[in-house]
Amino acid sequence: MKFQAARDKCLVNITFDKGVLKIPQLEVDHNFEHWKMISFAASASNIENGTVEHERASNMEEDKASSPNKGIVIDVGNATDIEMAKDILQTLNTEVRWIPLQQNDRKRRSDRCIYRVPNLLRNVNSKAYDPNLISIGPLHRENKRLEAMEKEKLKYFKMLTAGDGMDEKKMCDIVISIKNQEERLRNCYSEKSILMESSDDFVRMILLDAVFIILFFLESNDDYGPKILEPWMTFDIREDLLLLENQLPLFIIQEIYGRVSSHSQDTEAIPFLDLASCHFRKEPFLKRVETRHFTDLLGSRHFTDLLRDLMLGGVRVQSDNMPSEKELSSSVEGKTYFTNLLRKSKLSNIAALVLSTRVLKYSAVKLLKAGVRFEASKDKCLVNITFDKGVLKIPLLEVDHNFERRIRNIMALEQCCYSSEADICGYMKLMDHLIDSAEDVGLLVRKGIIVHRLGDDAAVSNMINHLCEHIGDNYACFGHISRRLNAHYDNRCNHRKATLKLVYFPNVWRGTATVAATILLILTLIQTIGPFKSLLKGLT
Repeated sequence: MKFQAARDKCLVNITFDKGVLKIPQLEVDHNFEHWKMISFAASASNIENGTVEHERASNMEEDKASSPNKGIVIDVGNATDIEMAKDILQTLNTEVRWIPLQQNDRKRRSDRCIYRVPNLLRNVNSKAYDPNLISIGPLHRENKRLEAMEKEKLKYFKMLTAGDGMDEKKMCDIVISIKNQEERLRNCYSEKSILMESSDDFVRMILLDAVFIILFFLESNDDYGPKILEPWMTFDIREDLLLLENQLPLFIIQEIYGRVSSHSQDTEAIPFLDLASCHFRKEPFLKRVETRHFTDLLGSRHFTDLLRDLMLGGVRVQSDNMPSEKELSSSVEGKTYFTNLLRKSKLSNIAALVLSTRVLKYSAVKLLKAGVRFEASKDKCLVNITFDKGVLKIPLLEVDHNFERRIRNIMALEQCCYSSEADICGYMKLMDHLIDSAEDVGLLVRKGIIVHRLGDDAAVSNMINHLCEHIGDNYACFGHISRRLNAHYDNRCNHRKATLKLVYFPNVWRGTATVAATILLILTLIQTIGPFKSLLKGLT
């Protein structure tokens, strides 16, 4: 019996004919088990309730014939049903009576930029989102493990107030400025519990944290480094300042920095965003990014956002052709509820168009066997990946032991705030599909695309394969590349060319030997054919 991948896009269209079993392609990712169980449950429910639905439909046919509403049946119910409906509505109205409808809720949502990491992402690797040494902002303020650094913040505050030019009046001006912007500051946080904090405690926290960050950056920019902190603390603090849950809004830090630097006689007026960018460029995977003027980073709302903006410096906008609204709407007709829609969508051509064409199906090693050539791009922007004339060019990716922590927080930010332009998530999804094993990592390392310090290619493969758990297939910027790579692999002619090149012409010596063997074979055939023709002439 032979097995073949069917070209049919419907998953259940399996055929067996003349000893050949044809099965449509089945794609399995991190979320496959979850939606498959939902679909199975829906199917079982449909079978169990099939008779009931059939009877209900039959009963409705008689009503439709006499209905004045063009086949639409409206059942207002009897008195008991109406009484039950009133009871339900009364209960709901009682529950919502004391829930305030905030008029400025839309404004609060527009200000919101600092989030709790969703539990689905946190449960994969909770340590990636928790600070190790210092708490910034309200979300980790109650963590007892981080209390020791509160004394260090007070030391930095004392250093500021003892400095030249910072008298009590100027410090009062800073506190009043924070107080006047308290509502906007609170709106920046998604956590509703901070709304219960007292005003004085909240303002005090913002002041201490902002002063610490400013002086820490200024000291780090100095040749001698921080004076108060132990040397080993510097790295951990820098890492903690990049966590999504450990942030202050940048606008308040910049304002306080402007007031502090204008009164300082020892400090040059370096724009704060330039100061922060120089500080975070010490991260290994940011050393190659394009240098950007601080005016290009004015849209950054906190340090995690700033890190993302630095990574996307020089990004080229990629277009992706999606199905039309008409195609999408026609594909969901007749679906009675969302689980049924999910189950049916696996059987429709439109689902295949939306999903399979946007997702890369083949790993790096498989693509190599189909003739795809891998090259390290000289582009400094990580997501500027190109595929042209069989060559896939990918910018250099540097991976160290802290890479996962940084990239997870950026991905969490995109899931919360940039769902429609999640470029970093899309990039990691593409790398996830390119890398299935240590062999794929080894190939990318040999091509100069990945440089890592984890000591083992398998460790890199395992990390990247787990980064995208519970991350949707958002290929807004890589869908076109995925389609072209899939099409290149599906072309059997490319496989034959690649096999010929990889097996018989991998290098000059093997190629020379192949050519010599071919010439020898041709000469042998000529030598064999000559006597055979002479023999035929003699017989005739």
